[in-house]
Amino acid sequence: MLPLSAAVLVSGLLLSPLRSPPSTSALVASAPRARLPLAALDYKDPDVAEEFALIQGMDFTEVEDELAVSGIMAPSTMNDMDVRLMLVEMRLRKAGKLGSQKKKAAPRPKSFANDFEKALFEKPAFKELYEKYQKLRNTNALNLAAEYLNNPRQAKERYGGTPYYESTLAEIDEALNAKVVQVVKSPRLLFSGFPANMGEAGVRMTLQTFGPLADLSIEESDDGLTLSGRAEFEEIDAAKAAIEKYDGVDMGLGTTLELQAL
Repeated sequence: MLPLSAAVLVSGLLLSPLRSPPSTSALVASAPRARLPLAALDYKDPDVAEEFALIQGMDFTEVEDELAVSGIMAPSTMNDMDVRLMLVEMRLRKAGKLGSQKKKAAPRPKSFANDFEKALFEKPAFKELYEKYQKLRNTNALNLAAEYLNNPRQAKERYGGTPYYESTLAEIDEALNAKVVQVVKSPRLLFSGFPANMGEAGVRMTLQTFGPLADLSIEESDDGLTLSGRAEFEEIDAAKAAIEKYDGVDMGLGTTLELQAL
């Protein structure tokens, strides 16, 4: 990390207090850059490695310009590599993929207020359809969707026979019946719902039945009943198998396993 006399630390990023945004070529001709330490990045983290590979393929001027657009001025004492790493850090922070900001699996609610609320949580296609109605401000479709889930008879009495009833109902049924399929693009996943009494050793043993783990991090829920965390397998097929086997499995006592592909 740079000394505060050389730069100002804002939200974990290094900002120069005195420099104005560079043009696309102004910084290229700057003086030779000395190597300075940045905030530590875990190079074993797949997110860091993936972002760094993308930035390595960029022109150096493009790197500095992207930083400048976000209000971040690379100090003239920084060398090429450190400026690229600064952009890696900025992108990961914005995406919530750095350190404690890493995305966590949202635990499944212990109960739902009604069938409509449950469908929004369990049926991605229905949630997408409902959000489309919201964007279109289609109040009739929104009301029908909610009432159809909670009280089909009442929904038919109120909306049956109207021009949009049959077509909207067909859309809703199609969304509710759509198969929930996760697209697994990496060997990484988020999980929640393992009983706390399994401990890290138990979770590790369970997941390793699908293949070797490259990384595993676990947290206990606030109520001390369940475990959640992040796992990375060595092979993507192992992540697929784990999700197919355990996602949505009822663990008893109101606990359901959630495995989410990353």
